[in-house]
Amino acid sequence: MDLEWNRGYDKTALDEILQIGAVKIAEPGGPILDTIDLYIRPRVHKKFDHGAKRLPELDRSKASDMKFKAAWEQFRAWCGDETEFASWGGQDLDALKKSCVFWGAEYDLPDKANDLQAVMGRVFGVTGHQLALWRVVEYLGIPDIYDYHNALNDSLYTALVTKLLTREDIDYVPPPKVKLSRRRKPRLSAKDFEPRPPRTTGPFAEREPALDARGSRSPQCPLCERHIWVTEWRHAPESPEYWGMARCPEHGRFLCRLELRKGEAGWLGELTVPPPGEEVLEAYAGASSLYRCRLTGGRKPRRRRRRRR
Repeated sequence: MDLEWNRGYDKTALDEILQIGAVKIAEPGGPILDTIDLYIRPRVHKKFDHGAKRLPELDRSKASDMKFKAAWEQFRAWCGDETEFASWGGQDLDALKKSCVFWGAEYDLPDKANDLQAVMGRVFGVTGHQLALWRVVEYLGIPDIYDYHNALNDSLYTALVTKLLTREDIDYVPPPKVKLSRRRKPRLSAKDFEPRPPRTTGPFAEREPALDARGSRSPQCPLCERHIWVTEWRHAPESPEYWGMARCPEHGRFLCRLELRKGEAGWLGELTVPPPGEEVLEAYAGASSLYRCRLTGGRKPRRRRRRRR
């Protein structure tokens, strides 16, 4: 399905729907079984935004006598018992729902449609920007004999490009990305370095002594080999990896990873300073539990001198 709408320039916060177009297919890449094309007369906004002005069928909406509620009821009847919807982009059902609220109509369609634009982006490996429908049509060699930005035509093109997709492509749910908040996003050294072999520590009878031990908390700076110190560890539940921050006075701060595993002799650890790639930063961001080491560093604390009276 596809919609064309007008955002307007006034204070009414509504994407006023001008056209509803949809097609029915039985499976991805299957033949077109039925179509619907409804033009709705604009009644809310007095002016059209730049996108609406460029619609090739805008005059048909202006000349239409159909109101939104009548078009909505006709569209619901045409949908029947269908429960799975798809669109090129993920905003169409949300726009329909908001229009139903605005006009006092009952909304009973699913809350979410398959976003085929996002699915096709994953198939083509396109990230960082939205994939244009006309580019996929051109890539597949489909004749572009219909105007774009027409709800029915865009629905037809979207149905045709699904021949490139499998059911698994559409149903795939990507894992959620871990976002680094400002509080957790570390400020690390900007200098590149090669990872060094891990340092083995242990064995230890308990986990806490393994985290507190100097050998576990004193990696070398990967640039100057100076010993640097970790004072606290962060880890995710049920994860053997512990993450800490250590600072070199000359080259800045580095993330340190201590991987603890329990063997027959006790707890053994592997201490490394990995380059801060995306996986490393995500693992550090997901480490929510905090353990403060009992020793605060590699140097003894200075004694305070008492003032003589």
